[in-house]
Amino acid sequence: MATLDAQARDLVSPDHLMETCKALCAIGEKVSGTPQEEKACKVLTDALTAAGISHTVHRFQSYISHPVSAALALKTAEGGMDIQAVGVAFGLSTPKGGVTAPLVDVGDGTEAGYAGKDVAGKIVLVGKLPTPYNALLAAKNGALGMVSMSAGKQRHKMIITPVWGTPEFDQTSAIPKLHVVSISGHDGARIREAMAKGPVTATLSAEVETSWREVRLPVAEIKGREPEFLLVGAHYCSWFDGSTDNVTGDACVLELARVLKQFEGKLRYGIKLAWWPGHSHGRYSGSTWFADTFHADLHAHAIVYFNIDSPGVRGATVYVPRHQMAEVSTFNEAMTKEITGWTTMTSSKAQLAIGKRGDKYVSATRPSRAADQSFWGIGLSSMSVYSMLTPDDPDRDPNVGGSGGAWWWHSEHETIDKVDPAILAQDTRLYASILLRMATADVLPFEPQAMAQDYLDALREYREEAGSAFDFAAAEKAVATLKQRAETLRDALEGATDDALTAAANRLFLRLTRVLNPVLYQDLPGHLHDPALGSRALPSLKAALTIAKLDPASDTARFAAAGLTRRLNQVLVKVQDATALIDDFLARPDLANRAA
Repeated sequence: MATLDAQARDLVSPDHLMETCKALCAIGEKVSGTPQEEKACKVLTDALTAAGISHTVHRFQSYISHPVSAALALKTAEGGMDIQAVGVAFGLSTPKGGVTAPLVDVGDGTEAGYAGKDVAGKIVLVGKLPTPYNALLAAKNGALGMVSMSAGKQRHKMIITPVWGTPEFDQTSAIPKLHVVSISGHDGARIREAMAKGPVTATLSAEVETSWREVRLPVAEIKGREPEFLLVGAHYCSWFDGSTDNVTGDACVLELARVLKQFEGKLRYGIKLAWWPGHSHGRYSGSTWFADTFHADLHAHAIVYFNIDSPGVRGATVYVPRHQMAEVSTFNEAMTKEITGWTTMTSSKAQLAIGKRGDKYVSATRPSRAADQSFWGIGLSSMSVYSMLTPDDPDRDPNVGGSGGAWWWHSEHETIDKVDPAILAQDTRLYASILLRMATADVLPFEPQAMAQDYLDALREYREEAGSAFDFAAAEKAVATLKQRAETLRDALEGATDDALTAAANRLFLRLTRVLNPVLYQDLPGHLHDPALGSRALPSLKAALTIAKLDPASDTARFAAAGLTRRLNQVLVKVQDATALIDDFLARPDLANRAA
């Protein structure tokens, strides 16, 4: 008899998937809080109703930004030049007629590009896509505006706020105050040719609507026998038609709901499936609202967050495990190899630079500050698998993370013809198998010892960089003890099937993630959200990377040491708490009797 997940794979319908893709693409650009979002929401909820799937549509106010129009005109040594441009969310609108200023080339927009250049009151030309990082740097250097470019003929709509989700209190002050447009790389090359011949003056025009809007967040639920559940999410806002970012993801989640509904009475743990608004236009404001609003339930019962973005892309023939936390990474990769037979880590290693974290030793597959990763502060485990283009595919753009890494991402070229029905069905089958295996597991496939290893890997880099300026020995010893206890736990639970014991073990796994993950992934306290500005493991200790470069007798070095001591104390408490939780569990009589 076929396993449940094999049965589920047989139920996946490429026709259903493509019907949803076509319906959502036909709506066009799906800006959060607009009638187009309402139409997209209705496509999803009508299908859920037809399938008899329980669902709720949450409505709430969200701070949304949408570029309405953009233009760029240049005066060069050889005459005028009009450049087609698109706008950028959370950029500043210009006065009527735009803003005019000299254009200054700052390379890729890093700090090195500004060295020796006066850009105050001027417009900078950046050879990369607009991001919070390069926008903040432009504003910091006093630039009036920024022109950013793609790597090819396309123009990407982007977002520049670093504030994660709807801002709180005075966080809007952290949004770069800058006029921004996005142009093609081909036009960027023409501009640089003109600048080589003499000064260029730019007139940048932009209209951006930034306001509070009511958005819709549909959530479907497949019940399990126990209160714990898996959370699946995909954003359903889009730039342009958004065929592969993220219409395919929305169709995939809908098909998962339809397929998994068939197994509702056989699931130990439930599955909630959400379609996030505010991803593209509110810096993940939908998933952030969900994390904030249902914080207690998520903290108590959520097992894992599985993000689905950009499946089913034409030419995406390699699987990349991404946004996977250590405790579920072995399971995630093993499932991918088992179900697809396609390559995972080896041949796709070159693609992990997209969204890569800043760590030297911690795996690049760990979650980066993107992809609706709004649940780190709760401690919720995370995992995903992305089908992506091979590095040598002619459609591959190294600057692009979505749409399988294809050049058409976030552009007018992202149309229905970029979807491959067979790959989309294959991706959906894989995700159905992963979710069903976990939702029916006796013992959840969690590896706390792998979390401890991430701690050790992060501490190793900090120790090497700090040298004699700061001592990490006690912390590394404590984490090594945690890892040993976690390995003992793994061995003790091998082959366990008793409901009472396995339920207790699975709740222990959730408690361990709540203790260890927030400090491993976040700098801010768990109920808050770090900005969208890169990430690294144990980020509160990042001062260790530079302390050795300071004069040890200086105030700066001594203040840094005091700060590191306090933050390391927080890490140590979490490690010791996790160790105590495991020790208490290992002392259970039923576990001891089983070992005997």
